[in-house]
Amino acid sequence: MRADGDVLHVLTEWARSDDNVRAALLTGSRADPDRRIDFLSDYDVEVYVTDVDPFGRSDESLEAFGRIMARWPHRPRGTLRDDGITRLVLFRDGVRIDFQILPVAALPVTIGDVAFRVLVDKDGLAERLSPLPASARAVARPTEDEYETLVYEFWWNAHYVPKALWRDELPFAASMMSEAVRDRYLRTVLEWFVAVQSGGPVNLGVRGRWLKRHLDEETWAAYEATFSGADVTAQWEAFFRAVDLFRWLAQAVGERLGYRYPEQIDREMSDYFERIRAHPRADGIL
Repeated sequence: MRADGDVLHVLTEWARSDDNVRAALLTGSRADPDRRIDFLSDYDVEVYVTDVDPFGRSDESLEAFGRIMARWPHRPRGTLRDDGITRLVLFRDGVRIDFQILPVAALPVTIGDVAFRVLVDKDGLAERLSPLPASARAVARPTEDEYETLVYEFWWNAHYVPKALWRDELPFAASMMSEAVRDRYLRTVLEWFVAVQSGGPVNLGVRGRWLKRHLDEETWAAYEATFSGADVTAQWEAFFRAVDLFRWLAQAVGERLGYRYPEQIDREMSDYFERIRAHPRADGIL
């Protein structure tokens, strides 16, 4: 795989040599000195051009970076803005470059990432740019209304998992466990727990990707235990472990912030979940 300096050199020379390109910015992890990067870290590049249309017709200009192995979208189109072109490109040597190709008029005053690096600026367009404050992307402590809403919504949405497990509806049970119970609610309360323990906002990355770095071994192990395979018994156990972990985290956050944890819905819904698990399947569908 190419060295970081080699990729950035090619990017810079490519932008300089094309008169249509007026500015090119490196954003994301490779522009942030405080971020950990590895050989799988991609290059996020915002390219500001006079005319977007050539990039919408083909990827020929991007072949200057190497032989393309895979790309998204399949055909050039805008995904963030209707007037732009998104090209996420994985080259055969493993280098990945994510291009957002935008009209010059789209160059913002505040860049969306905490850090950015100007690669090319032919017209002084980037001089007005300022980074978004780190606190704007960090997880903060919840308000009392946010806390209460999340807890009550958890107990409602969680009940779909035991119903689906009892009915032997594996795809739906797995989807609700992953997308709702674990990702939407458990991850959110984990992030709040970290923010409360840290004493202020903390950046945990997209969808909590850096949670492990901020949790003690015991709490992380409890979170890991909420994952399971296709075995129904293991899924039941993972679900109840997720419920127990959510309860403990939500109570800890609420106690720290002075918010009341709703014990009654916890007690009644937990009992309901147990009754579903114990209900004989021969009696029919609930």
